[in-house]
Amino acid sequence: MVSEHDRAPSIEDSWLQQELAEAHKTIRALLRQLDKERARYGECQRAYEKTVSNLTQIARVNIQLERERDDWRRRAEGAAAPVQIAGLGLSLTQDEIGAIRKAMARLHHPDAG
Repeated sequence: MVSEHDRAPSIEDSWLQQELAEAHKTIRALLRQLDKERARYGECQRAYEKTVSNLTQIARVNIQLERERDDWRRRAEGAAAPVQIAGLGLSLTQDEIGAIRKAMARLHHPDAG
């Protein structure tokens, strides 16, 4: 009597082996695709975090520049505005304030540099 383990592989066994091999091949391909998508997602996440960081920094600098601009604008509107530099009180004329304002505008202009 021949047991099931000792018999020759049948057509059905051969077909099942092929199906199993194709299934393994498909699984490996899907795992590679999943790894690529995970890497792409990681890149997108890092780019998003960098963008948020840059926007936060830009907003902070913009607020600082707006305060500085408004301060210089208030000073320019007065005849002689007292300015504190290293603890020294200075009175500036309109021409001096205008020259400083122009220099600051040139320095902080978005096209500068």
